[in-house]
Amino acid sequence: MSKRIAFISTYEHPTRASVEKMLRKAFPDHDMDVIHVKDVIRQHREWVIPNLTCMVREYWRQLLVRRIHWRAAYFRTTFILKHLRTAMSSVLSPRDYAFSFQIQSLFDTSVPGIPHFIYTDHTHLSNLKSRYFDRRDLRPKAWVDLEREIYHRAARVFKRSTDVMQDLAHFYGLPPEHAECVYAGSNVSLPEGFQQNNAGYSNKNILFVGSDWERKGGPVLISAFELARRIHSDATLTIIGASPEVSVQGCTVVGPLPLQEISDHYARASVFCVPTQLEPFGIVFLEAMMHRLPVVSTRIGALPDMIVDNVNGALVEPNDVSGLSAVLIRLLDSPSLCRDLGDNGFRRAEELYNWDGVGRRLRHSILSLTASGGAA
Repeated sequence: MSKRIAFISTYEHPTRASVEKMLRKAFPDHDMDVIHVKDVIRQHREWVIPNLTCMVREYWRQLLVRRIHWRAAYFRTTFILKHLRTAMSSVLSPRDYAFSFQIQSLFDTSVPGIPHFIYTDHTHLSNLKSRYFDRRDLRPKAWVDLEREIYHRAARVFKRSTDVMQDLAHFYGLPPEHAECVYAGSNVSLPEGFQQNNAGYSNKNILFVGSDWERKGGPVLISAFELARRIHSDATLTIIGASPEVSVQGCTVVGPLPLQEISDHYARASVFCVPTQLEPFGIVFLEAMMHRLPVVSTRIGALPDMIVDNVNGALVEPNDVSGLSAVLIRLLDSPSLCRDLGDNGFRRAEELYNWDGVGRRLRHSILSLTASGGAA
C-alpha cells in the first residue's frame, strides 16, 4: 500500500501552514505532496470562457452592485466544482496515494479509488443561522447541491466544532457517523519565557484582534466599552488587525501586525473581547486562551465549544451592548477573576485545542478507516 498523502490546499491562510505541519508530524511514516487547487484550475485555460459565462449567469446581480469581486466569483461557480473533480483524476492516481486530505469544503477534489478526507470549519449553509449574514450572498442552489456531494463522497468529514457537525446533518443530510469533531490549534506559539505584562490583570486593558471590523462586532465593542468607562474611567481598549476610524477616549488603534508581534499585545492585556456576529471558527480566541486571557465573545458558531461561561470567559448574544458592557465591568472589577478564568482557558486550550492533539485524532481515524476498507 502506498505511503504517500495528497495534501490538497484550497486557500492561503496561516491555518493552512499549521495544518500541513500538523499532518506531516502526525504521519511521519508517509511522504506528502502538496497540491494547490487554484494551480490546477489555472492550468486549464480552456475553462476560461465557459467558466466566465457561468460566472456571469450565476453571479451577475452581485457583480453588478459589486457585492463580489469577479476574481472571487470566478472560483465559486458550478462549472469549476464539476470540472475540477474530473480534472483531479489526471492529477492523482489511486496507485500512488494512501489517501487525500483536503482543507475546507469549497471544492471537490475527491478521486475514485483514493480515500478522501476533508478538514473544514464551516459549511455554506451554516451562514443561514446568523442574522448578520445577508441572504443575497447565498450561492446558487446548484452550487449547494454540489457542495452536498462533497461531504457525502468523503470517507470522513473532520470538523473543528460541534455546531458544524450538527449543520452537516441538518442542512446536508450527512449521517453522524460520517463526521467527526477533532478541533483545531493555535497559529501563534508562545514566545520562550513568555510572561504577562498586565500588572497582575489590573491594568484594565481590553484587547480586540480581528481584521473584519464590522463582522467581528467592533462597533458593538466600542459602544460597550464607552459604557464600561463610566464605571472604570481608566480602562483602555487596544485594536489589532482592523483600522477603524474611531474617536473614543482610551482607545488605541494599532492596525495590522505580523503574527509574531501580537504576543506582546496579548501579554499587556487583562481581557480579550471580540463580540463577533458571524464566525466559522475563530483561531484568535484560542490564541487568547493560550496567552491566559479571559475571553469574552458571543454565543454563536464554535464559540460555545471554546468558551464556558464563568469557567474561562463569558458569552453574550450578538449585538447585546448592555450585556457586553456588564461582563466587561465585572471582569475589570476583579483582577483575580481575570487570572482564574485565564488559567482555566489555558488548560482548556492545552487539553482540546492543540495541533498535536488534532493530529493524534486524525491519525487514529484515518488509519482505522483505511485499514478496514471503510474509506474506499
